[in-house]
Amino acid sequence: MIESFKKLAKNNDIKDIYLTGFVDIEDGVAQFYPDLRFIYFEINSKFIEFESINQYSKLKIKIVNLVNHNFEIDEDMMKGKASVSEIILTQDGAIGNCIDMMKFYNLEEKEEELICDAVEIKLKNEQVIFLDPSFYFGINIGGIEKKEVWRVNFNEKTLIKEECIEISDK
Repeated sequence: MIESFKKLAKNNDIKDIYLTGFVDIEDGVAQFYPDLRFIYFEINSKFIEFESINQYSKLKIKIVNLVNHNFEIDEDMMKGKASVSEIILTQDGAIGNCIDMMKFYNLEEKEEELICDAVEIKLKNEQVIFLDPSFYFGINIGGIEKKEVWRVNFNEKTLIKEECIEISDK
């Protein structure tokens, strides 16, 4: 599975980052409610799906063909997605937004997916994106400061094994 990630991400910028959720219309005003269990990175016409699993204690990562809506909604609601790349990525457009390195914490590699406690993604432009699945409402995404909060909150008795995967050519 690691090789599939390398092949997808190598020299390809993150085109977009999506949250999924639903839209509810009340009094003529539409409100988007994100399902923070899922975050999608669009790269080269595919999506890396990050899902918070095991009661928000693990992160499941897999490559999918489209943004999924893996939840049920009421009849009067609509499924939706929202682009959040302008909020998360520090570079305008796709300049330097390709993945340089991914650091997995307590990685379990399976045939079709990866399971870990958290993941740190370093882009070629030096930005760090950290995904913490243990956030109360789903995945907490941010920079190095989110990593520090995750480390403080992580069970001290659990050994943290880091596995670093180089994606881009140096």
